[in-house]
Amino acid sequence: MSTQGSTRSTEQQIHAALDSAYRKKTPLGTLWSLFQNYRPRMLLVIITFAIKQSPVWALPIVTGNIITAITQIDFHRRSGHAYADGPLVRFMIINAAIMFILIGQNIPMHTLYARLLSSVVRQVQLVLRSALVVRLQQLSMSFHDNMLAGRLQSKVLRDVEAVQQLSSLLIDTLLSGALVLVAAFVVTVTRSPTTLLFFLITVPAAVGLTRLFGGVMRQRNEAFRIELEKMSGEVSEMIEMIPVARAHAVEQSEVDRVNRRLVRIRRVGQELDTTSNLFGSSGWATFQFFQMLCLVFNVWQCYHGWITVGDVVMYQGFFAMVVGSVQSMVATIPQLAIGIESIRSIGEVLESPDIERNDGKLTVSSVRGHIEFQNVCYQYPGANRQAVENFSLDVAGGETIAVVGQSGSGKSTLMNLIIGFRRPTAGRILVDGIDMEAINLQTLRRFLAVVPQQVVLFSGTVRENIAYGLEHVTQEQLNRVLEMANCTEFIRELPKGIDTPLGNRGGKLSGGQRQRIAIARAMLRDPHIIILDEATSALDLASEQLVQQAIARLIKGRTTFIVAHRLSTIRDAHRVAVMDHGRLTEVGAYADLLARPDSAFARLHALQV
Repeated sequence: MSTQGSTRSTEQQIHAALDSAYRKKTPLGTLWSLFQNYRPRMLLVIITFAIKQSPVWALPIVTGNIITAITQIDFHRRSGHAYADGPLVRFMIINAAIMFILIGQNIPMHTLYARLLSSVVRQVQLVLRSALVVRLQQLSMSFHDNMLAGRLQSKVLRDVEAVQQLSSLLIDTLLSGALVLVAAFVVTVTRSPTTLLFFLITVPAAVGLTRLFGGVMRQRNEAFRIELEKMSGEVSEMIEMIPVARAHAVEQSEVDRVNRRLVRIRRVGQELDTTSNLFGSSGWATFQFFQMLCLVFNVWQCYHGWITVGDVVMYQGFFAMVVGSVQSMVATIPQLAIGIESIRSIGEVLESPDIERNDGKLTVSSVRGHIEFQNVCYQYPGANRQAVENFSLDVAGGETIAVVGQSGSGKSTLMNLIIGFRRPTAGRILVDGIDMEAINLQTLRRFLAVVPQQVVLFSGTVRENIAYGLEHVTQEQLNRVLEMANCTEFIRELPKGIDTPLGNRGGKLSGGQRQRIAIARAMLRDPHIIILDEATSALDLASEQLVQQAIARLIKGRTTFIVAHRLSTIRDAHRVAVMDHGRLTEVGAYADLLARPDSAFARLHALQV
């Protein structure tokens, strides 16, 4: 298959994985549906597995045949009968030769089997992880607000790995056991149907044990999985908080907090281990009891001359294999429970209804920047009051609006409504006269840029961070935006210039430098709507001046919303919108509002003088 065809096939499988049911049907049914595109190859996997496993079920037959032949030769010699031993010797040689051939083929066939199985299982693993990544990009910001990043990371890494291990386990253990049971059934039913009864009673015994322990195993695996996800989230938070913890000398508090979670994981893990071990020991004792009964029965048949000594060895070999296979299948129940629980865990993300849905909506090809808020309200789930209440404002294209107010007044929520991260719970927002509910927000955001207070950079180079998400960016374009964003000088001083890696979250740059990188990133996209959310609040005066110069170039001729606590930075805004407890209390020019001593803006300004 060509690379292009393989990529297209993978994309189709990812879409199928996104549309699959993970919690609405049995997890094993879900797993089977994930392999639907590989069923012909899985049939080949089963065939190669049966061939490479043939020495296992052939060994009791060959061993029984050889022992029967040697006992006959020994009987002839002891009784003094003049029988020729040649045919019996040839019979033993043929059986031994067959066994050597079967053993020899195991190496190439096992290699082929492992390669085929790995290609299928690893592809399903790729599809699941890719589907999770796609869904995480589609899920709303409300979902991400309520889900720790560490938990999501655990689902992408640990849970998908558990599903891959479940797939391999089902093939290696269950298929092996099934083949042994079939071989034992066929041989026994043709030679000694009564012995078959001992083989058959192992099946209901296994089913009974599974039903007895299955529910408890599922509950304890789910509890253990949830604790691990919480642990992953807390470790992620702890790592992010290390500078804060160290600055405030509260390292031990962080250690104690994480240790409390570790203690809970230990307790839940011990409960899971106890149940698993009790399950395993109960299965072992039950099947060993049946094996001893089978041995006594076969010896009794041999004593009466109904079967040979070789048959006793063969039946015991088969029964030992059946018992071992059933025990192995029973022993895999804890691992199966982990894999099944992981499928449910993945379903929490892939089946989440909290998705930003853009299919079938209007595609935006150009934006003038006229934005109108009509009685917009937003209330966070579970909140007692509205974060934004009856907000109405008409913003012309190219106009700069400064949004001010005390902390908690709804400024950042309003910005999230403009970006589309939140949807109004009442009212509507129009962009160029079109309701945002009818717009494909992905296409709208191509004309929108955000410069936040905490700039998000990744560990790539300066070039990669500025050109993030864009292709075919020329050096000339980069040079232009670097100059406009006042980045040229400090980038020139970096070890590798624009190709210098920035380290974790851009840690090698100062706050002002990170802000200017973010502004250069915004400029390169040539946005028509810009949101500046506290873009200079954490900067010193020198850095703020450079950033303000870059911002002035960025917003020229573009519709801009500036959220600012430092009121001196918004003098050039066309209008100032003052918010209080989610409401728009007043709107006007900076100088006009400041000239009114009774205005809320004047009172805010007085607090900073």
